[in-house]
Amino acid sequence: MSGHTGTPEAGCTEVLPGSRSALDPGRAIKPGRHGLSPETVAGIQRERLIDALVQVASERGFAHTTISRVTEGAGVTKKTFYAHFPDLDACFLAAYQRGMDILLGRMTRAYDSAATWPDGIHAALRTLLVALAREPRFARVSLVEANAAGPRVRQARIANLARFRAFFTGPSLPPVPVAVVDAIVGGIYSAIHVQMETGDADELPSLLPSLTYFALLPLIGREGAAPYLTDEPG
Repeated sequence: MSGHTGTPEAGCTEVLPGSRSALDPGRAIKPGRHGLSPETVAGIQRERLIDALVQVASERGFAHTTISRVTEGAGVTKKTFYAHFPDLDACFLAAYQRGMDILLGRMTRAYDSAATWPDGIHAALRTLLVALAREPRFARVSLVEANAAGPRVRQARIANLARFRAFFTGPSLPPVPVAVVDAIVGGIYSAIHVQMETGDADELPSLLPSLTYFALLPLIGREGAAPYLTDEPG
């Protein structure tokens, strides 16, 4: 995955950052002869730092997130932090990129499994909204706190939003101007962002009918998009 180096913990690649406690006893590295390679130890430490960053930033806000709070939350030293990241923005970027890679991977699998393109858009959006609702810490950090992070994070957000264009292009679809696709993606992002700013993450799935309709309306018209105003299209 882009934005990731080092050896991750087994099975971590499909778990959104912040979903696991960095201080879980099962993630502890025993002192002395633990039998783990240096690469494995480094991977575990990095994953704990990423989870701790998301946990601290979601609770305190990125503006009040410090390296000391992250290392305390991860149960490692500042020296260990700097062995993996030059600064907080780099740690935030690693967490953000990891999560976006996971979300886009899940959405793509749901999209590819659908019978039709409109059903694929519906399935991909459902996957996104349900995943964010289940992981409110990552939802908060990626949608709200990313605004307070540095320029590298903001550039990564622009690049990741551009990756959503893939859902609107393909040999079976008529050509759509990039500006139109970006407007659709931007509108969906804005609606989800507003929900995170003003409500609870667990309410995100309720946006599915409206967002699916919004995404499809400019491309297949009102009649084609209307069935998706219900959660399960006919």
